[in-house]
Amino acid sequence: MTSRVAFTAADIKRAMGVMEKCGHQVAAVDFPKEGGFRLVLGDRMEAAAAKATGRNEWDDVLPQ
Repeated sequence: MTSRVAFTAADIKRAMGVMEKCGHQVAAVDFPKEGGFRLVLGDRMEAAAAKATGRNEWDDVLPQ
């Protein structure tokens, strides 16, 4: 049995448009297992590089 999603592609596009109008760049869209979606703000190229290397800006701040 499939369940109806609580959002549509139009909802995601609308949220991205609002953030870009506010001067923020959307690097990615995350879909947590709890449901819904989350916009990841930042530079798209940095997000792609972090995904490729498995590192992000918190790796430099938090002890391993």
